[in-house]
Amino acid sequence: MLRNRNFMFLWFVNVATTFAIELFTVTILVTIFEQTDSTLLAAGTMVARTLPAFLLGPVAGVLVDRFPRKIVIISMDTIRLLLIGLTVWLLQNDTAIPVVGFYLILVGLSSADVFHRPARLSLIPSLVAHSQLVSANSFILVSNQIGLAISYTIGSWLILTLPMVQIAIGIALLFGSVILVASLIVVPKQQKAKNSDGRESFRKTVVEGWQYLRRHPIARPLTIMETIEHVPHGIWTGAVMLTFTILALDANVTEWGYQVTGYFVGMIVGSVLAMVMERWLKLYPGRIIVTTACVAGIMTLAYALSPTVEVAVIIAFIFGPPFAMRDVAQDSLLQGTVEQGQLGRVYATRQMLSNMVYMFAGMFFAWLSAYFPIRIIYVIGGIIYIFTGLYALSNKALRDSKMNPDVEAI
Repeated sequence: MLRNRNFMFLWFVNVATTFAIELFTVTILVTIFEQTDSTLLAAGTMVARTLPAFLLGPVAGVLVDRFPRKIVIISMDTIRLLLIGLTVWLLQNDTAIPVVGFYLILVGLSSADVFHRPARLSLIPSLVAHSQLVSANSFILVSNQIGLAISYTIGSWLILTLPMVQIAIGIALLFGSVILVASLIVVPKQQKAKNSDGRESFRKTVVEGWQYLRRHPIARPLTIMETIEHVPHGIWTGAVMLTFTILALDANVTEWGYQVTGYFVGMIVGSVLAMVMERWLKLYPGRIIVTTACVAGIMTLAYALSPTVEVAVIIAFIFGPPFAMRDVAQDSLLQGTVEQGQLGRVYATRQMLSNMVYMFAGMFFAWLSAYFPIRIIYVIGGIIYIFTGLYALSNKALRDSKMNPDVEAI
């Protein structure tokens, strides 16, 4: 797999864009929180990042399936480069960008990601053999988590030591390199043919995608489960977690960064385990998905009772491995069972529904934190996770699903 030049180019694009966007978001979140001392306004960054997926999801899925995915990736990264360049220009001409201005920039960046993420995920099975899907997704996930861990650690430190304009310039340079590398990806011609769906009307293509998702025995329950799961995911937004760190643990922004980094380190460990246990993930992906949902509930309840930052960091780390293995199992199941011509729409729809729920849940929990003890909010989240696991357990097709490495997507 490491000798596959095209996959490695896609790997770089995936990791570099993930790191750049997260670093930029962290610096904005901390800046808004320090300027306003408001959990709700800081949580607005989450709304700015999730709202575009809700509004543009159906359009994104159709375009990703209709047009060459490489072109979609390059186009979206070019748009993000221009937006970061605009940020640099504004910071040089006006040292105080208003909160609304930050929100609008994040909306633009996230709108591009609504197209970019399904395109790059759907491109993976075009560049690697079906039998290598678990390894490919594990490799990308472990690299992403390293980037995320670095972005949260560095981001919370950089914003205290460097002007934001310098951070933005660095991110713009990173996006420039991403565009150059993405242009080097060569997609096999036979895969390009599978993606051509341009003769059908836009409306028919959207309806067909929804019907396909509704009928699919694996994609449907996975989408329902992930959508429900994004309700408790709302307690893990940066603003709510930062509030927990300050109010419940009597700590600061840096120690909030330690917890987030601990989680990403755990994800890195889990991604490596997924590569080592590749055969096991192929045989029992459904059981892994069910089990990790229940584990998430138990660990969330434990986090709610954390007496110190050190304990919270340890719990955050323990969260990582099962979640990493779950993510690899989900992506590999989708890429291995969904038709190539439908994969972009399936990913975009999942992203649309999940982000919609995540956005409202995050804002709701941020608002609730002003009226209820922050620890109670995490207890509520833990209980919802457990109910999500029970739903997954009740679905036989998902519970008993497995990957046959010798069979292409149905």
